[in-house]
Amino acid sequence: MQPSEENVASAPVILPSLPAMLAKSVPTVVRNGKVDDTLTSIRACYQVGPLTRNSLVAYKDQFKGLVSELPLTYFYLLAQRAHLAVMLDKRFPWPILGMVHVANKMEWLGVLNPQQGMQLHVEIQMPERAASRKRVRPIYIVDFIQNEHCVLRCESTYQVGTGSVKPAAGRQLRAEQLDLSHWQQLDIWDLDAASGRRYAKLSGDYNPIHLHPWLSRWFGFHHPIIHGMYSVARIQADIECHFKTSVRSMNVAFKRPLAIPNQAVSHIQPQSGKLCVTDSRGEKIYLDGLFHL
Repeated sequence: MQPSEENVASAPVILPSLPAMLAKSVPTVVRNGKVDDTLTSIRACYQVGPLTRNSLVAYKDQFKGLVSELPLTYFYLLAQRAHLAVMLDKRFPWPILGMVHVANKMEWLGVLNPQQGMQLHVEIQMPERAASRKRVRPIYIVDFIQNEHCVLRCESTYQVGTGSVKPAAGRQLRAEQLDLSHWQQLDIWDLDAASGRRYAKLSGDYNPIHLHPWLSRWFGFHHPIIHGMYSVARIQADIECHFKTSVRSMNVAFKRPLAIPNQAVSHIQPQSGKLCVTDSRGEKIYLDGLFHL
């Protein structure tokens, strides 16, 4: 089915600031989740100005080890703003605070000029039978456009619903059997209780699940959890510090929330380009995926 004309992106508008949009996201809790069968995607186009030096410096200060002039994961901060802007569209059927980030792929496709503005072409793709499926995972695609060319693409998968997943009655979750013998350890992360608040200040993402136990418990988490893209940015920094060169693409899946305070460990398989983040005992995996230099 082809998307209707009303779902096609219109002329670009200025990308709204994140704090203002967060306030507008609260009333979406009343959305009922009913998906129009004719709605296959929602599209929009936003204009952003040149990158600011202070923002880049602050990002690199938080993720020591980055050698990229323009770190790949830095651009998720813009992509996330675009996600939220489109989710505020009245056609988006789910509460914004109930969306859980489960996977993310970012890839350089060209050369970006930081002194030049850009357009963000955004599309939220609705899964087939979204109205009747229990587990719904819309896909958010953001193309960064300069001079009519896509120089960077960010593809994010979200799941509708939040909170911790409990095993069915009478069943226990099996302990994972992780074999790290073929992995190279990069770094040990000591994440204090304020880690989520520091990244929230950097990114503008003040989702309550990342900030304080009193707030995270309202959403089903006994402790705050670190932002998923914090972990991706941190392992990007570890990889770049190790290889002394820029990461060109990353494709990750978030396996479980990383509660804070905590300790985590980053690992890679250099020849295969695999990456993962585990707990300090090597018993749990928080994220895994692939990278290319």
